[in-house]
Amino acid sequence: MILITDLSKIEKRFTSSIITLGNFDGLHLGHQALIKKIIQRAKETGSLSMVVTFRPHPLKILAPEKCPPLISIYEEKIQLLEKLGIDVLVKIPFTLDFSAMEPRDFVKNILCDLLGAKEIFVGYNYRFGKGRKGNIEMLRDLGQELGFEVREVEQVSLEGEVISSTRIRQLLKKGEVENASRLLGRSYTLCGIVVKGDGRGRGLGFPTANIAAKHSIIPSNGVYAAKLFVRDNYYDGIVNIGMRPTFDTNSLAIEVHIFAFDEDIYGEELTLYFIQKIREEKKFQNAEALIHQINADIKTAKDILSGQPEISENNTGEN
Repeated sequence: MILITDLSKIEKRFTSSIITLGNFDGLHLGHQALIKKIIQRAKETGSLSMVVTFRPHPLKILAPEKCPPLISIYEEKIQLLEKLGIDVLVKIPFTLDFSAMEPRDFVKNILCDLLGAKEIFVGYNYRFGKGRKGNIEMLRDLGQELGFEVREVEQVSLEGEVISSTRIRQLLKKGEVENASRLLGRSYTLCGIVVKGDGRGRGLGFPTANIAAKHSIIPSNGVYAAKLFVRDNYYDGIVNIGMRPTFDTNSLAIEVHIFAFDEDIYGEELTLYFIQKIREEKKFQNAEALIHQINADIKTAKDILSGQPEISENNTGEN
């Protein structure tokens, strides 16, 4: 996959591209269906399949207070698009100057003259250009003028439920990681760096890795069965997200207990794959009651995870 992050460094314009545009936050099953269509169409026409997206999310520049927390981080989205088989990914830096570009200038100067658009696939409500003045009708008119086809794509549903990034965010915030993963087409992942904790987990007999998350969305407080990736290997484990009320702490912590693993990984990156929520967070009367519950959580998690496919197969973004 060719990755372009600076339009000014394109030395030779593309001549025949099948393009789709959007933010593609989460790269869920609806996004994947769209991207598979442009890949197939590119093969049929001898063109390049191309995704055009923006970094940062336009709302972070235009209206930060309205920008939703993002499901995917930058590196994750690139990896997922590459796995899907896209030929070219164009990440346009979104700035105030770029936002002032007139719709026609964006389509002619960038999509046509530079990226070689022959067909453009967009959703029914796609808007673009200065003040979001551009819409699908304008895009069709420009297509007739400039020589490209416009293909409108309907929203994708799964079992009667429309798949959207907004819906997935709602599910994650409620801790419904199974339903969120169903719409994503893969397990919801959270990457972070292992940081020093207070050592309570080890003192209780369950050493934990404390995670400083890179992702914006943290599932709701509680205990989860999870798969983990660290030091080039996958492991099973449990994740506790919350305020640790038994110890009267007042800061959110993401603590991971990795089964059959006891190595020093401070400062290293760890990836969590959320499989299922086991229970809500609660306060225990004493450490002994907490230890008893942790043992029960571990048993429950092992039962859940024993029936899961290997994560390398489950997280390709191609389900």
